[in-house]
Amino acid sequence: MAKIGFEYIVAGELDETVSKSAETAKYKNPREIGPGANVNGSPTTSDVKDFGDDHAVETDVSVTGGTLSLELNEPTMENEAWMLGHDCAEDGGMVRNANDVPPMIGIGFVGKSRRNNKTVFRTKIYLKTQFKEPSDENQTKQENTTFNHTTMEGSLFQLENGDWKKEQEYTDLQAAKTAINTFFGLTDAAGA
Repeated sequence: MAKIGFEYIVAGELDETVSKSAETAKYKNPREIGPGANVNGSPTTSDVKDFGDDHAVETDVSVTGGTLSLELNEPTMENEAWMLGHDCAEDGGMVRNANDVPPMIGIGFVGKSRRNNKTVFRTKIYLKTQFKEPSDENQTKQENTTFNHTTMEGSLFQLENGDWKKEQEYTDLQAAKTAINTFFGLTDAAGA
């Protein structure tokens, strides 16, 4: 299977009072985040071995956390403020305060792959993520225009039962988008 792209990034604020597993996960304020150029989920795993009689008798390679990197073409100020726990005024301005706490959110998107000459659509949902302030990189226009993106880095966490990611395959893009909307409770998505 060859990965050939992705689209349709959706997020929602995790309701931690009821979200104990992927099956019970509930999200508030769901929204489409906007176009993205790259998504990279990098789980951190334990690497522990218990040796006895000169060989490993027990091992633990379980997921303990990780990072999620979203390279967004240009997040709206409203979405960036929401992801980082900042206030966004009605006039579109944002104030970043050192005491603001980013919410725990779920992030989902549709990955595209080719298998046996057919396109397969896989929903990939990271169930609990907390994002950090992105770098503010700016560059002057030179002889040729360079398109720069904003990269949002987040920490991956597990739900109470250990679930951290949920995936499902579809043969139809619209069905995959609908599944993500249903999971997050997004009802009026323009992209779906």
